[in-house]
Amino acid sequence: MRIYGKWLDDRTPSYQFVPIRVTGSNSDPTFESPANFNLKSDSLLSPNNSGILTLGRDNSITTEDIREGQHAIVKSVGLEGQFDVSGWTISEKFRFAAISGGHMNIRPIAVAPAAALAFAYGGPGGTLSYATGPQAGQAIPSPSALNGNGLLTSNVLIDTDLDSLDNLTNDLRASRVWKVGGGNLTTTAGLYMSSQDYNAFWSFLNVLTDVRGDGDSALIDVKTAAGVPTTQGGYLSYGIGGGLYHRSYDVNYGVTAPYASINYHLGKVAVGGSLRYDMGDVKGTLYGSELGGGRVGVTTVDMNGNGQISLPETKVATLPLGAPGRVDYDYKYLSYSAGVNYRIAEQLAVFGRYSRGGRASADKILFTPAVDYNTGKLVDNDSAYDTVKQAELGLKYRISGLTVNVTGFSAKTGEQNVQVNSAPDGSIRVENIIRGYEAKGVELEAAVRHGPFSVSGGATYTDAKIASDATRAELVGNKPRHQADLIFAVTPQVDLKYATFGANVIGTTSSYAQDTNQLKLPGYTLVNAFLQIRPTERVQLMLNVNNLFNKLALADVEQASIPASGVVLGRAYSGRTASATLRYAF
Repeated sequence: MRIYGKWLDDRTPSYQFVPIRVTGSNSDPTFESPANFNLKSDSLLSPNNSGILTLGRDNSITTEDIREGQHAIVKSVGLEGQFDVSGWTISEKFRFAAISGGHMNIRPIAVAPAAALAFAYGGPGGTLSYATGPQAGQAIPSPSALNGNGLLTSNVLIDTDLDSLDNLTNDLRASRVWKVGGGNLTTTAGLYMSSQDYNAFWSFLNVLTDVRGDGDSALIDVKTAAGVPTTQGGYLSYGIGGGLYHRSYDVNYGVTAPYASINYHLGKVAVGGSLRYDMGDVKGTLYGSELGGGRVGVTTVDMNGNGQISLPETKVATLPLGAPGRVDYDYKYLSYSAGVNYRIAEQLAVFGRYSRGGRASADKILFTPAVDYNTGKLVDNDSAYDTVKQAELGLKYRISGLTVNVTGFSAKTGEQNVQVNSAPDGSIRVENIIRGYEAKGVELEAAVRHGPFSVSGGATYTDAKIASDATRAELVGNKPRHQADLIFAVTPQVDLKYATFGANVIGTTSSYAQDTNQLKLPGYTLVNAFLQIRPTERVQLMLNVNNLFNKLALADVEQASIPASGVVLGRAYSGRTASATLRYAF
């Protein structure tokens, strides 16, 4: 028997997209930091843009602080037990987790020269001034020279309250080994049950900021040539796109899944198979203008309480509390797997496996046309889950000090999701994804040890393509975004009596920024070093240095091609960072 518990209250900053300079061509681009902004260490998070003013879940004015970041509150308790009864091994696993918190950040959706955005939001002769920070109220006389880079960003301030992500899970199984025909037959049967809440509130607001490093970016105001403000305290609107992404969720996902497996081992051969049947039940209520049906998501509110209505205060996102959307559907799907392993020699074995699995689409299909929000039922029952079908062939080789696994695979997957990317004109758009993928490849894992020295690593070569797309047929045959041909990781290390040290090297070849297969993201190799010192049995000191050589490596770029401005939005891995940990066991 084992009982365990956990209590976590944690806050971390959320690092989102930032402006990146790009030159060259789509096939051979060069990315670099804008002036006075370091991609490896800076973000747009700043005390000068930390306040969030919005309408809350009950449509009353509320204020939040973006410095809350990603706030996770988790209280969980679990029970595990295993018993032998009349030749059967019975195992029981139970866990309840009360999860809440929030997620707040600033997320650019467009970047352009400051003068261009002054024109876009203030018309001919539009002017800029600081709305927050030490220069609040001061005019910006030369937008093209602003911060040495001349850039402004239009951003979404994201305020997400997670009132309940509580989940309850239970897994009960029974296994037994039988002697059959000189071999061992292992049978297992079980029942998995779970309940997952998704009770959350999203609020997206639109603000302007400059691009400045060292946590000093500020909100920017715009006025027309006649001096009429088109922003208020840096806010363009207290919402985006007519109330988009101002949402309330209160949904519960229940799953009941019986499963069984059978495995037979005789001499050099092992054959096995398994089945699992998932039955899901989804119920709840949604509020938001995206549900359609005449639901209004914008209103006029005196947000700053000065008795006057500004232009942004006529564009305040609100929840249509009198017009809820229903969610009330169920689904079922079968997962299965079958495989065989043949030991050619003591050191060498080959294996094959075919499997089909699924994963519930869950909140990915909420606020999309997949659900009829009057009845709560699915428009298409197949949208309730995505499937993966995969065939594998491989070999395993083991001798003293050497392990090698090689696996060839062929997979077909389905996806229903929401993707943020760039429209052909360079603007940001949100697309509903209904798509299928195909991938073939080879995966290698190997480890070598000699005395205190060891090297372990792995690499995967993948040839992937978009096999179908319900909304953008022109993408069929393209490579999925961010899918590199080769990814790899190698870890050499030395284990001594009182210390362990080594490095973890990870890397990838180039990939495409978006599914249109135009702009390429360069490949990269990052080195992370580590040192562990064990002066006594119970004390361990650990030092880790990530990105040891301070390389610029891009994880994501939002634009599909290089825009005329030569500036894109993307995310870079952090530069060199170090951490130290002292652990004491008792």
